[in-house]
Amino acid sequence: MHFFYIEVIMSMEKLIELQGIDTKLKDLNDLLGDLPSKVDELNQQEESIKTSLIEKKERRKVLDVESHKGEVRIAEINGKVNKLKDQLFLVTNNKQYDALMHEIDHMKEERSTIETETLSFLEEKESLIESVKTMESELGSLSNDLTIRREKLELVISESAEEKSFLEEKRSQKVEGIDLNIVSIYNRVFGARDGLAVVNLSGNGCGGCGAHVPMQKVTEVRANTGIHHCDVCGRFLYSENNSVN
Repeated sequence: MHFFYIEVIMSMEKLIELQGIDTKLKDLNDLLGDLPSKVDELNQQEESIKTSLIEKKERRKVLDVESHKGEVRIAEINGKVNKLKDQLFLVTNNKQYDALMHEIDHMKEERSTIETETLSFLEEKESLIESVKTMESELGSLSNDLTIRREKLELVISESAEEKSFLEEKRSQKVEGIDLNIVSIYNRVFGARDGLAVVNLSGNGCGGCGAHVPMQKVTEVRANTGIHHCDVCGRFLYSENNSVN
């Protein structure tokens, strides 16, 4: 057997083994599924709700302070209006009377404005109370969901970590024994063809996309005369009968 013939067979066997390793690694990643991204998404939701809750509770404090200020000011105005009304009985001319009435009207207008603002504050506060209550409930459910998903993710990662590390080390060793140009092509096809870059002939067709493979190429693949690709999908082709014996 010629050296080149053996080298071709060895290269294909290494590619087949590399495909087997990468398939297992892909299966491990698929096992995690969308758990990592889902956990990240829920983490962001949790942080968003927590931030919003803090803002709403701070706003409630501001409303309480403003409402209290309004109540105090209304009490002050009521006291002043009552005193001004008492003074009406003491005036001796229309000018003094008009001046007092003008001041009383001004005080009443201010009181009406403050009462409207205070009512608005109370309505906003009631809305905030309901909103906070709903968000706290959502946060509780979200936190429970997050706890379950985090535990599941940690368990899956823990169970697969050792195997993944072993496979990645094995992959590195395997890649070192393959020509860099071939590895480059393999990686490109692997990425473009959903993780399947090396396929066995399926009769006279590609085992990946099912496209017809010319008879001449089928013969060459089975005879290990070189490294061959599917003309349609670009995958590496091999025959299960390939051997270095």
